Amino acid sequence: MPLGGCLLIPVFGRINEHLMKWYSVLAGFTTAALTVLLIRAAAGQEIAATYWIPGIDASFGLRLTGIGMFVAAVAGCIGSLAILYSIRYMEALEEIYAPTRYYFLTLLFIGSMIALALADNFLVLYIFWEVIGFCSFALIAYEYHRAKARRAGTKAFIVTRFGDIGLLIGVVVLWSAMSRLGAANPFSISATIAAALGGQIPIPVLTIAGFGFLAGAVGKSAQFPLHIWLPDAMEAPTTISALIHAATLVNAGIYLTARTLPMFSMLGWWLPALLWIGAIGALIAALLALVEKDLKRVLAFSTISQLGYMMAAVGAASIFASQFHLLNHAIFKALLFLCAGSVIHAAHTRNMYEMGGLKRALPITHVTFLIGTLALAGIPLLNGFWSKDAIFEAMLEVGQIGPLVILILTALITAVYSWRMYWLTFQGEPRSEGHPHESPWEITLPLALLAVGTLVSWLYVGPYTAKLGLMLPFHQIHEMELGELWSHTMGSPMLLVGLLVVVIFVVLGVQWSRKGAPVPAGPRMWADLVTETKAFGDWFWGFWVVVMRAVASVLALFQTGDLNYNSLWLAIGFVAVLLMFLGWG
Repeated sequence: MPLGGCLLIPVFGRINEHLMKWYSVLAGFTTAALTVLLIRAAAGQEIAATYWIPGIDASFGLRLTGIGMFVAAVAGCIGSLAILYSIRYMEALEEIYAPTRYYFLTLLFIGSMIALALADNFLVLYIFWEVIGFCSFALIAYEYHRAKARRAGTKAFIVTRFGDIGLLIGVVVLWSAMSRLGAANPFSISATIAAALGGQIPIPVLTIAGFGFLAGAVGKSAQFPLHIWLPDAMEAPTTISALIHAATLVNAGIYLTARTLPMFSMLGWWLPALLWIGAIGALIAALLALVEKDLKRVLAFSTISQLGYMMAAVGAASIFASQFHLLNHAIFKALLFLCAGSVIHAAHTRNMYEMGGLKRALPITHVTFLIGTLALAGIPLLNGFWSKDAIFEAMLEVGQIGPLVILILTALITAVYSWRMYWLTFQGEPRSEGHPHESPWEITLPLALLAVGTLVSWLYVGPYTAKLGLMLPFHQIHEMELGELWSHTMGSPMLLVGLLVVVIFVVLGVQWSRKGAPVPAGPRMWADLVTETKAFGDWFWGFWVVVMRAVASVLALFQTGDLNYNSLWLAIGFVAVLLMFLGWG
């Protein structure tokens, strides 16, 4: 639908630009509906292949794997909301840039990501891998009159090429190995994985392919050390930022590692490499977000950090944890980016130190941004909390304590920078001139829908895990019901991380409310955090002492030192236990 639909964009553009934009919205929401219906209807079947290049074994074979279907649904659903949002958000740029190019590239972007996720052919996957790279380049540099936008698009294109060359090498060596085996379709992903697990592909070949696929994932998902392109990509329109960070490009690398996990897990170095690259990248990006002033760049560093969590989860061999966080992150990160667009639309700046006090002028944006912030930080009961806990649990189960400690520290830093981002933007007194006002319904409706998704998406965990394992015979997915998720998470020692995040929010909120000034960046922020944490600890200790004294006073009534009373209570306790064992209780 989106791949064919984008070809009609120039036709409708020549007839009427207004008609063309609403046709794009219709195509986007039709795509979203079809991807959701695909999940509901799928039962592990394979769609018949169509040979689309005569004489070359490049069949467009689709295989409805659970992970692929959900990645496709994320692209379709969030893409549709971004297109609706664009109707009003892109109006200012339409005086300079013809909107036909924007809507054509956006539909092509969404359609290519869906094709990549559903392809059962390495060559087809690689072709659409490059198409989404081209779309990201063209859309990041959409405002081509600005040198900064042109440089950002070029940087994204060049940096990701380093990873893409690695992926191409991996695809070629696997094709060569499968051709020597006489495979009917040497590009088939599922057949290649089966051959690798059967010991038919030599380990040296798998090693070269493993390095190549890892490089491709690191480049596309902006992981250390190829993460440098993503913050500059914020020169794109905010709607495209939401697509890149939540629905399309950066998800491709995480999907690739999860899809090929069974094939490369036999390499002793591959999973540890994913673990440490993800953990170190998550920490570095969180530290950079802590001192950033640009609202969109904070979210960009946040995306790099959260993708690090997903990559580390794949390194812990947990497809569920990585893909569950991919789904939840897509929802709350799309929400945060689109909220950021609403803020920028109203405040006419991206510098958070020039904002402040916007909660009164932007009530819908304020509430939805707060929900997204709480999910990003991992506050209990929002969707980000459940999937982060699943990642911590997966790493604890495989005994990877080093990366686990790094990611826990990253979670605490995430709480600080996300709360700082919210506070600078919406709390305190306004620090800029002008009269900001709430955005129109085309912008606020997607925000409301994504906010609801952020609150309730974790409730879908039962059907999600049931479908996630479709057509993955080499890696079983445990089907987890909602009650099991609740009991497992609430009984986990990792729950303490979520509670610590709540404490950080309370401590910083008290401090920054008292100061009534913009939150300082850098060392002063940490000094404030230490001071207020100590104050909170003193208060909590005093409260604990009062509670224990009250409890001790009650217990003292039963500790009289009189042998007669002690014997009486002993007899009563003995009779109660005896009755219980006899079934009378």
